[in-house]
Amino acid sequence: MLSVVFDGAAALAVMGPPMLMGLALVPLVFPKKLPMRWHLLLGAALGLGLTSLLVLLLGLAGLFHRGIWLGLFAVFMMVGLLRWQTLRRGDEHAQNAERAVKRRGAGWFVWLLLLVCPFASVAILSATNAPGMIWEEEGYAYDVLTYHLQLPKEYFHAGRISYLPHNVYANFPSNVEMLYLLTMILVDDAHDAAVPANMIHLLLAALTVFAAWVAGREWSPRAAVVCAVATASTGWLAYLSGLAYVENGMLFFAMVSAAWLVRCYARSSAPNGVVDDTSGAAERQSRTLLGGNRQAMIVGGVLAGFSFGCKYTAGPMLVIPLAIVPLVCRRTSTRSGPTDAIVFAFAALVAVSPWLVKNLALTGNPVFPLVNEIFHASPAGWGEDETDRWNAAHRVEPEDRTLSARASTMWNRTMGDRFQRFGPMLILLGALGLIGRRWERFDWALVAMLLVQLAIWAFATHLFGRFAVVTLIPLVLLAGRSLLPGSRRIRVVSVVALLIAGSAWNSVCATRLHEAESIPGAPAALFYEGHLPQYAYFRVVNEELPDDARLLVVGDAKAFYFNRPVEYCVVFNRNPFFTALMEADSPAAMLDWLRDRGITHVLVNWSEMRRLDATYGFSPAMPPPRLAGLIDRLTDAGLTLLHRFPLPGSTAPYVHLYEVPK
Repeated sequence: MLSVVFDGAAALAVMGPPMLMGLALVPLVFPKKLPMRWHLLLGAALGLGLTSLLVLLLGLAGLFHRGIWLGLFAVFMMVGLLRWQTLRRGDEHAQNAERAVKRRGAGWFVWLLLLVCPFASVAILSATNAPGMIWEEEGYAYDVLTYHLQLPKEYFHAGRISYLPHNVYANFPSNVEMLYLLTMILVDDAHDAAVPANMIHLLLAALTVFAAWVAGREWSPRAAVVCAVATASTGWLAYLSGLAYVENGMLFFAMVSAAWLVRCYARSSAPNGVVDDTSGAAERQSRTLLGGNRQAMIVGGVLAGFSFGCKYTAGPMLVIPLAIVPLVCRRTSTRSGPTDAIVFAFAALVAVSPWLVKNLALTGNPVFPLVNEIFHASPAGWGEDETDRWNAAHRVEPEDRTLSARASTMWNRTMGDRFQRFGPMLILLGALGLIGRRWERFDWALVAMLLVQLAIWAFATHLFGRFAVVTLIPLVLLAGRSLLPGSRRIRVVSVVALLIAGSAWNSVCATRLHEAESIPGAPAALFYEGHLPQYAYFRVVNEELPDDARLLVVGDAKAFYFNRPVEYCVVFNRNPFFTALMEADSPAAMLDWLRDRGITHVLVNWSEMRRLDATYGFSPAMPPPRLAGLIDRLTDAGLTLLHRFPLPGSTAPYVHLYEVPK
């Protein structure tokens, strides 16, 4: 409870002002009349997306001063609150006139929203765990401690954003990480921002559910409930809320873009073309189809571009599939589909361009390290060997490259997932959305979107289960279309039964996974103070070494919890320590190299090296056995073994801490 109150408050303090500021931007980017829910949704997406880019631009300029951001947030809040008051006064009459009609539109269906509660509870409890506590499949937040939080921490301490030759992940688009960085700036501490970062990811999941509700509301109040429950009860959302990752941000921006396309191309109608009458006159007036409206396409494209700015895979797996909608749903009278799609895609490219321009300037490849065999970028710490290793590590295993093997792997990581993080309900509701009625253009567009996503996942990625979470967008919208206005009673009963039974199944699976791994309320201090047996070395490094000690970490890139200067290198970058070991004339020369760099201590994580060697692959030039022999030679020459940390339940070497002789 304390974690939710204090860490949640910190997350709200970071996200609230940008979302308020976004309210003032909505009439500027799209001045036509919109319902209040659209002002709130578009305001949140535009405010958060633009704030992330502002953090990037100010970070590149070295302007991380806390006072600057406190002043900006004060302005954001003032402008946003003024706009909120204007909206409230302008919309009050229409809301009062139509509130009763809207209630009749949803009726008892509203109570189905209670199905969201178990998943919200699991998500909140998961988010209260410090990064590194959960989940086993994710290497206990390896990615979080290696770059999602580690990179903002390095930028925070350096006072600027710059190229990092030891961490290739610094070149990924990082809209969500910019919010984590902003949290560190505002709380004035990196470690104190760890759990609030989880809470930010949790809030992005909640906003994704809201966006799904708004999308469904374009068809009917009941469809809105279906979309919201189908989204929230998907186990992936609760699972990801326990990790300071980027997927929830990617899904949020993409879901808002998809909802906007629903408004542009899929007006609420019954199968026979009768417009939904449950919305009221003022609401129906604002439902004019926007297909062919260039300004509307720009708004949708920018939102999709913000999603691309969260993760590289969102480009081919979200922006391109979303751009299919204008093509398929084009208005025959104007044949505007191709133009709409081009405008949409170009707006997305503009929205992600700050990240592409930053990479081009710092590395020579706008999407570094991807497709580097084309750009041949060779910034510090990178070359052709590193490009080859990166590509090899992110390919499907040879035994999984046949069509049957790919199909089997896809099944095992979706419907056959042992944790059931998709669950059967979403698939069944999506199928029901296509059965028993005449397909409209928007249905074809959603099916095309889903097929494109599955094809890219199957043939352009290494089939990691988390990468398939993007299919949530078309599946949720198809689920909402299972209950369009005019649906027969048997269809309504079937949807309700699926929602209840499917949510119960998903809830049991999510709760079991949570109970197996989670320790709610675990603070970050458990790690960096070394209270956990497997992390005892953090206590020695952070509290017992001299204040002027400088640490070289070998074989472990999880540097987030060290609170002193640390040199490390992720497995894909060229490691200067390994290069020096191979080029040194003698162990004494190697010790001189360490002293010249100011290194006083060396920490070697043998366990992590073995894990990486079995997954991504460790350094080909420095396999763990060879490194062990060279370390032994250094100890014979004077390198002192200070501590040998055991791994509970294992006799294999775990972590060794050495001191460099003066």
